[in-house]
Amino acid sequence: MIRPIVIYSNSDLQKDQILKENKNKVVVYRWVNNVNNKTYVGSSVDFTTRLYKYYSIKHLMENKTHIHNALVKYGYSNFSLEILEYSNIKDIIEREQYYLNILKPEYNILQIAGSSLGFKHSEKTLNFYRNEREVSNETRKNLSLAATGRILSKEDKDKISDKRSGIKLSEETKLKISGAAISLRGIAVVVKNINTQEETEYLSLTEAAKAIGVSRTAISKASSSGKLLIKNYIVTKKRNK
Repeated sequence: MIRPIVIYSNSDLQKDQILKENKNKVVVYRWVNNVNNKTYVGSSVDFTTRLYKYYSIKHLMENKTHIHNALVKYGYSNFSLEILEYSNIKDIIEREQYYLNILKPEYNILQIAGSSLGFKHSEKTLNFYRNEREVSNETRKNLSLAATGRILSKEDKDKISDKRSGIKLSEETKLKISGAAISLRGIAVVVKNINTQEETEYLSLTEAAKAIGVSRTAISKASSSGKLLIKNYIVTKKRNK
């Protein structure tokens, strides 16, 4: 039985912790879909760079692998990230192959470690992925929506609950996750159109950003600075009770 060195049960809320604790390390890792239990095994000689790619929505949308598709579809909050082993550059491919052989991850297109280097898909395979990557606008928003509470069926919630049972988190980690969740849910904003004088309250920064057609960061900056947003809107924060 494989016992990961570290399990990050929510790769969305624990993003900062993941990046901090694995900076520049040589890693064999596994993504685990907490909804359907499908997995992906990978390795990296510079895990910081690899993680930034995984956390880039643009990178996910431009790539054509099963794991990228799954992260887009389900969102980070529905994936655990496991550190299977900290290794060294010399042995990393051999160690990745070891876990591929044992775990047989469903999201891995290729089951030979390092074989993706220089690998070219057939035209038939490329056409398949092109068709699969015709993602709707709703799907493209899933990653950002995941941070504010993706609506799941009871069956999905039960699967996630079962997957996470038995995972023990430190009190420090629990506090970090709780704090992150509160920060995501707890900020409501009021947006005022200076031309029409109309004021609209939104439950989150993300909701306001979607309504206006700007980024969540732009909403946050406007609410903090008091400056006009795209010359028409004043944004003020309103804490939820």
